[in-house]
Amino acid sequence: MRSWKSRSRSDMQALETRTRPLPGAQLTQLLLGGILCLSIASHTQTSAEAAGGRGSGGVGAGTSSSSAASTAISSDESGDPSAATAFSSLAQVSSLLPEASALSATSGLVEPYLDGYATSNVTTQIGTHAYLPCRVKQLGNKSVSWIRLRDGHILTVDRAVFIADQRFLAIKQPDKYWTLQIKYVQARDAGSYECQVSTEPKVSARVQLQVVVPRTEILGEPDRYVKAGSNVVLRCIVRGALEPPTFIMWYHGAEQLAADSRRHRTQLDPNLPEASGEGQSTIGSLIIESAKKRDTGNYTCSPSNSPSATVTLNIINGESSASAVTSSAATTRAYALSILALLLSVIIIGVGHRT
Repeated sequence: MRSWKSRSRSDMQALETRTRPLPGAQLTQLLLGGILCLSIASHTQTSAEAAGGRGSGGVGAGTSSSSAASTAISSDESGDPSAATAFSSLAQVSSLLPEASALSATSGLVEPYLDGYATSNVTTQIGTHAYLPCRVKQLGNKSVSWIRLRDGHILTVDRAVFIADQRFLAIKQPDKYWTLQIKYVQARDAGSYECQVSTEPKVSARVQLQVVVPRTEILGEPDRYVKAGSNVVLRCIVRGALEPPTFIMWYHGAEQLAADSRRHRTQLDPNLPEASGEGQSTIGSLIIESAKKRDTGNYTCSPSNSPSATVTLNIINGESSASAVTSSAATTRAYALSILALLLSVIIIGVGHRT
């Protein structure tokens, strides 16, 4: 009987610590289980006491009725703590039954809904990952879909992906977020996306994705003429980026240049204020010391988060440098004069025909 009492006490203590509200059917099941456990414990205790009374009656028939009565009276007067705890827990369980029934009756009537604004905006930079949020509450057995509105393409349904582009992925996150991830965002990914819940009528929310494309340029003319033996500085500037590039790589043709060597080195100056006062820019510089003929060719700067830019460098030996630049300027001037003369002749001929 001690084992049953100790077991019933542990069951009742566990029930008392778990009487906090739970959703719907779970609360009802827990309460009914507690009532059943208490009923079994109480019935077992009563049976054990009755059996003890009958056993004492077998020893002396004349005293059986008086001993049973005294046992019952002493049992009532002693106030067994386990019995008192059982009745107290039973009363608590009974008081929670109306709430459990109400929750159980209304749990099937709650429809899913979206937590947040009907339309939201997400801004990201080309080449990075974009995350489009959709927070659904009380989803139940419904499904969540992501639609690309420009062509009506179904991208995902729950975690299943329905597009061949592997950059799209549906992620189930904590706090009931169904997030659409777009990896390595491209400029063509900009536009409206819709999160839909499979209710009737449907529940939906739109997300407008804006893709920022930074501008990259190498300062100066696209063709450079430099005298052999002089130092050359090429400056690559990145404008309009949400975040400064973590690095800017330089290439001579297809060869990647080391950041620091005996003949050239690179330098990165991030977060420089724009002259217009709008935003910041980053400048990456390539410094070539004592330029030689073999340094002639195309030089490309490639930032980590923006497009590349290219310039052509021409290294000219000795006195031919000045003559080459002068010759180039003279050629350009002569070409412009010839075009102007041709236009004038066309005008004169046209006027002559009219007269």
